[in-house]
Amino acid sequence: MDLVSALNTAEASQANALLSLGSRAKNVRDTAEIDKTAKDFERMALSQMLAMMETDTDMSDTIFGGGAAERAFKPFLTEEYARGFSEHGGIGLGAAVKQEMLRLQEAMGNTTSGGI
Repeated sequence: MDLVSALNTAEASQANALLSLGSRAKNVRDTAEIDKTAKDFERMALSQMLAMMETDTDMSDTIFGGGAAERAFKPFLTEEYARGFSEHGGIGLGAAVKQEMLRLQEAMGNTTSGGI
């Protein structure tokens, strides 16, 4: 995959994630669910960033590489790295997403008579 197509794929994925976040913000009812959603979003964003970082470092076909198996399981490793980072504080994206979800909920509550 060349860099341009990888960037286009990442942008499309991020756009879909933001749309999903907006729709979930309308339906989230408690703080625990907001926290989980914000952490999940941060994990996904970290996973995408780590995946982009590894596009130029494919060593699977070198003498010490893992071949096709390494290429097949690399996304799972990247996902686990992202999960570990987000569970141990992350990069602050989760907190920003949580604040935005709360702001969206408040705005939705102010425009509807029954709230959420």
